[in-house]
Amino acid sequence: MEQIRTFNGHRARVGALGWQDHILASGSRDKRILLRDMRSKTTTFRILKGHKQEICGMKWSPNTMQLATGGNDNKLFVWNHHS
Repeated sequence: MEQIRTFNGHRARVGALGWQDHILASGSRDKRILLRDMRSKTTTFRILKGHKQEICGMKWSPNTMQLATGGNDNKLFVWNHHS
């Protein structure tokens, strides 16, 4: 195995990842979700904020239009990817 990329951006541990087509979403103890387009050389193209505690789970919808995230704040958010 060869490492091909390294991503920075979170200020605390990453506890959740969601991959859909060319988009990689990561959720962290820093309460933020970072979306990255794997086709791009830049690291982050969108930051989602809303959770008050660590993001501990995420799942893309089958049509890739929404991302559901759950946090230790006992909240479930559904984000519209194309808005």
